[in-house]
Amino acid sequence: MASSWGIFIDQQANGSVTFTPDVPGAKVGQPLGVNQNDNVTWNNRTNNTITLQSIQPTTPFPFGPIPAGGVSNPIFNVTETVGYSWVRAPSHRRAARKALTPPVLTPDAWIVVV
Repeated sequence: MASSWGIFIDQQANGSVTFTPDVPGAKVGQPLGVNQNDNVTWNNRTNNTITLQSIQPTTPFPFGPIPAGGVSNPIFNVTETVGYSWVRAPSHRRAARKALTPPVLTPDAWIVVV
């Protein structure tokens, strides 16, 4: 039987967004370890809508933006290890630079199938 897991999305005083597994003793940025076919939801505890993007693999998540105070829906069924990131609002400088060089995306956090 699949287990269900949660990940807290929080905004720090400096404006950065962090991800913390909802498990006892978890630390900010710690990967969430799950079994294949476990279910995960993200709990957005920020005051902003957050959009997540799968970086590795690039398969899109089955849900759209997560509203402030909301939870991702539908539940994400994990079939493989996933590195993901939150989509930051582009700045004008980054937009101009983006036209010249595509950005290198690195995951902010991981869900690891163990």
